[in-house]
Amino acid sequence: MSDRFILCAVLLAACACGGREPAVVRASTQPLQENGSADLEAPVISASVRVEAGDEALLFGSGRITGVFVEEGDYVTAGQVLVGLSGDAMVDGAVAAGISGVESARVEASNAEATYERCRELFEAGALSSEQLEGAETAMLASRSALQAARSNLYGALSGRSASTVDAPFDGVVGRVWASEGMMAGNEPLVMFTGGGGFVLRALLPERNIGIVAVGAPAVFETSSLPGESFNGRVTSVSPGIDPVTGLLPVTVALEDGNGLIPGLYGTVRINAGRREARGE
Repeated sequence: MSDRFILCAVLLAACACGGREPAVVRASTQPLQENGSADLEAPVISASVRVEAGDEALLFGSGRITGVFVEEGDYVTAGQVLVGLSGDAMVDGAVAAGISGVESARVEASNAEATYERCRELFEAGALSSEQLEGAETAMLASRSALQAARSNLYGALSGRSASTVDAPFDGVVGRVWASEGMMAGNEPLVMFTGGGGFVLRALLPERNIGIVAVGAPAVFETSSLPGESFNGRVTSVSPGIDPVTGLLPVTVALEDGNGLIPGLYGTVRINAGRREARGE
């Protein structure tokens, strides 16, 4: 009886299953859609990016900094002076060389005059020939000419030194200030300046995305610095080839509304690779 009971229980269990296979949950990508619908053929591509100003400029100068007239976050207008400089670094170098040249020529001229005076005394005492005296006189006159030439060079360098400034190229906001009074400016930027051209994101995507991401594709940017907020944008450019240095595909996204954003923030952009800009737009 027990064997029959077990057999019946097995048969009943099989009938209850109805011969169906167990359900399998398959992961699917729910891409970003303008109408909120999912498109399984259009995956969302994510990348880490940095917020940049649409109009962003690194400003340079040369010479010794005499004053810094702005602070980070200041709004300024085109042409406003941001940093004051004493002059061009090359000009300052020429002035320094000119001063050194004058000093050397002055010492040479002084020695030549002293030598001539000793030779003249010896000549008057009959201990030196007229030819030797003439040689000392010629050397003295040559040293005087050299001193005059050195002074002319110095004056020329001084006339080339003029005060200069670093000015705002357009209306905008001072993003970063590296300049400080007294430092020598040269190859390093002094000020990062941003204008009113909105914000852009420059993403580097794996090369497998060539031909998938298109201009006009919608995108969303999020940053941990502003939790709970998202910023919509669109792909504005896709490089025709791979960057030879990184081996990645450069893509630019322009944000439509950057209210609350500042240049330099890091976050993640999600690009809907399946939606493209309609022709004629």
